[in-house]
Parts: sequence; structure tokens; C-alpha cells
Amino acid sequence: MAKKTLGVPTIADVARECGVGAMTVSRVLNGGRLVRPATALKVQKAIKKLGYEPNEAARILKGQVAKTIGLIIPDLADPFFSICAHAVQETAAEYGYTTLLLASERDRDGESRDLSIMRSRNIAGLLIVPSSPTCAAGLRELQTKGVPIIFLDRTFPGINLGAVTVENQQGAQRAVNHLLEHGYRTVFCVGYDRQYNSIAQRIRGYEKEMIAAGLKPQFILVEDVSSIAPQVLRRLRSTKSPAALFTLNNVTTVQVLQAFRREGINVPQEFAIIGFDDLDLAPLLAVPLTAVRQPASEIGRTATRLLLQQIRTGAVDSNPIDAQITLATELVIRRSCGCQPTATPI
Repeated sequence: MAKKTLGVPTIADVARECGVGAMTVSRVLNGGRLVRPATALKVQKAIKKLGYEPNEAARILKGQVAKTIGLIIPDLADPFFSICAHAVQETAAEYGYTTLLLASERDRDGESRDLSIMRSRNIAGLLIVPSSPTCAAGLRELQTKGVPIIFLDRTFPGINLGAVTVENQQGAQRAVNHLLEHGYRTVFCVGYDRQYNSIAQRIRGYEKEMIAAGLKPQFILVEDVSSIAPQVLRRLRSTKSPAALFTLNNVTTVQVLQAFRREGINVPQEFAIIGFDDLDLAPLLAVPLTAVRQPASEIGRTATRLLLQQIRTGAVDSNPIDAQITLATELVIRRSCGCQPTATPI
């Protein structure tokens, strides 16, 4: 009969509960290598019964890699990044890992501090949506310590790492082509963050479709979010409607729609719009938004599984080309593009 445990259960308590050695329990906790499935199941049941929780602090003090992965994103307020982060945390937990989540706030100094924190916490691997090319030095330092790293959403030239991205250019081309099929000959490309390759690819897709149609690309590209609404309104006041806008991300889309509502501009009668990034509330708007949907949750899940695979195999120095995954986007047709005209203003 197993001895009743007192206080916080230990590995030794788990081992006694299921009649195996402490080393076997440790192996199960670290991935189940060299342990028969039946034995692993017995250990897992004992862990659940006793409520045993691995001591991550003890792991670190012993110089071992904690069962923790790091995640650095630019902004928790952006729905796209928050959905990605939620998927990362859920997937990591399925495999017994916790997630240390930090937001760089799109600041290169903040990103450097975040990378320093990750190095000090002895993480097993890192997922990052980079905000500045200056992060390269910190990422290389982590690599030299044997820490696998995967980019999410965007990459930077000259930093060769595994990455999970989407069909940015193709998604933009489908959106712009749809507006052109409606007969629009004036289509503006609106947004910010053009320095990131994900946004640059969307701009390239827009430009390619416009030139192929024999039309002049027209850009409203700004340096920060606060400039979007005033620049769009200034440009559109001198533009003959009907015309259309292709917005480069969901933050831009929201800024434009809010400005249109304040000014009483009707969508799509005066200006049609398609946004890159879908919104949870898009179907509920007075004029439901047509958008290029990114699989945000799938990006987070895929990147996490890819990272955990590298952690298990120790493939830190593997060819990054072998670890680059591009996911498809989807054009979700609603009414803001003009497919089902309505007199109701947004």
C-alpha cells in the first residue's frame, strides 16, 4: 500500500505511489523517452492523483532547461497578436510547457530588455514577432546557448531562423483583384509599418494587381497609427467617389472605419473597403466588413509545435529553410466591398 504523502508531493512520492524509481518519473516528466507506454500512463495517473507539480525553480538552479518557452510579441492590444499568443499558450500547455509572455510595445529597447529577460530565465525555446532588426544580436546570443528560435508573422533579412508566416502577397492580390472586378479604378493602399516584410509583401501584392490592370498605385502610408485617419480624410476629400481602399492590417481598418463614421461617409456607396486581417466584430458591423482572414490561431499552434519539435530533437542549427512554413489566407466576402450594396452607413 502506498504511503500517504504529507505537504507538497515530491518525485519520490510519485515514485512510491506507482511502484517505480524516481528516475522513471523524471523521464516521464521530461518527455517519456525510454519509458514503456503502460509505465508512463501509471506515472501520469499518480502525478494527477497526488497533485504533483514540477519545480521549475529547482530545474533552473540545477542548470537544467526549464519546461518553459518564451513568447515576445509587439502589442497585446492588437487582436491578431493576442489570438496568436492564446494559441501558443494553449498548445504549449498540451505538451507540458508553460509560456513566458512579454510585449515589446514595438520598441527596440523594450525588445532588447525582453530578450535579456528570456536569457536569464533559461527558457527551452523562443517564439518572437520581431519589432526591430537590432534584435539580431540578442537572438544569436540565445542560439549560441542552444535555444531554438522561431519567427511568427514576420522575419528580417539576414536573420536566418525558422518561421511561420502567411501568404501576404497572394492575400493582398486577391483582395485588390476583387475590388477591381467591382469596377473600381481608384484603389488606395492604406497603412503603416511598411518596414516589416509582412506588410511589404501586402504592398507588393497591391501594387502588382494595380499595374497589371493598367492602373496607377495610390498609397496612403504613414509612420504611426495616429496619422491614419487625418491622412485618409485629407486624401479622400480631393478624390472623386466611388473609390475603394485596401487597408494593410486590422488596426488600420478600425481607424478608417471610425473616421468614416465620424464624417458620415457611406460604405460602400462612397468608398468601398477590404481589410487585411479579419475582425471578430466584422460580421456585426452595419455594413459587414470584407476582409483577408489570417489563420491567427493556426499560426500560433503551428509555430509552437515547430519550436517544441526543435527542442525535442535539439535541432538548433538545422537548415532554417526546412523550418519555414507559409499558411494560406482566405478572402471573406461580406458587403463593404460592394457585393451587396446597402444604404445603411457604417
